[in-house]
Amino acid sequence: MTTIPTIVDGGESFFYRGGETGCLCLHGFTASPAEVRWLGGHLAAEGLTVYGPRLPGHATDYRDLNHYRWQDWYAAGLDGLKLLRSQCKRVFVVGHSMGGLLALLLGATATMDGLVVMAAPVLFRNRQMAMTWWLKYPLPYTDQTDRSKLIQVIHEEQTRRGEPTYGRIRYNLWSTAAVGELYRLSNVTRERLGEVKAPLMAIYSEADRTVAIENRDLVVKGVRSAVVEVHTLHTSDHILPQDVERETVFRLTTDFIRAQSNPTG
Repeated sequence: MTTIPTIVDGGESFFYRGGETGCLCLHGFTASPAEVRWLGGHLAAEGLTVYGPRLPGHATDYRDLNHYRWQDWYAAGLDGLKLLRSQCKRVFVVGHSMGGLLALLLGATATMDGLVVMAAPVLFRNRQMAMTWWLKYPLPYTDQTDRSKLIQVIHEEQTRRGEPTYGRIRYNLWSTAAVGELYRLSNVTRERLGEVKAPLMAIYSEADRTVAIENRDLVVKGVRSAVVEVHTLHTSDHILPQDVERETVFRLTTDFIRAQSNPTG
């Protein structure tokens, strides 16, 4: 019997109808739209039209990621950007981690009014990532269970908001083949940084144990945007839209979009 895919509860895409400024919110690798849903809700409360798509292979079954390439994730982001462009006068792209890579690549290849990049890994120094093309055979999956304090942080915030306590929605087992696609996406994005010209805000954290702070500098130096804002957090780990400085992230993102939507005002 053919297996019918299901989406993990809480891992669905989200859409908030608002005004003439749209925002595409892109989540990270092995995660789900829940990673950026609080941010999306905040932007919607400010009057924006917000779309947070579920990227292919995410929030279903960890084995599904074996069937997708980085081009599929990019195409999903491009599709979302074009959808918002058809509905709104102005469109911004906000991406976290892998979503930040997609935001940068979209900035290099498509028209937008600005982008916000959070903790995007434009350079991986882990040698094993470059060897995934053959590691995927003897080691198809690795255990990447999150045992950090973030789990409790998210549970507490979900309780405070009166939401179902789904916790952090992401895969604990990671497809080695998919890690290879993330690595390739990072390389392609880094090569195209010089084509990014839209106003850009970069948010990184010094306490991020996943993406080194040097990535912030690579992004800032690599793009050709006339407007570049840089903000460095000091307490949050990698998941900036859900960690302890999330309200700062929300405020910075809102202020940037508002300023670039009305640059002369």
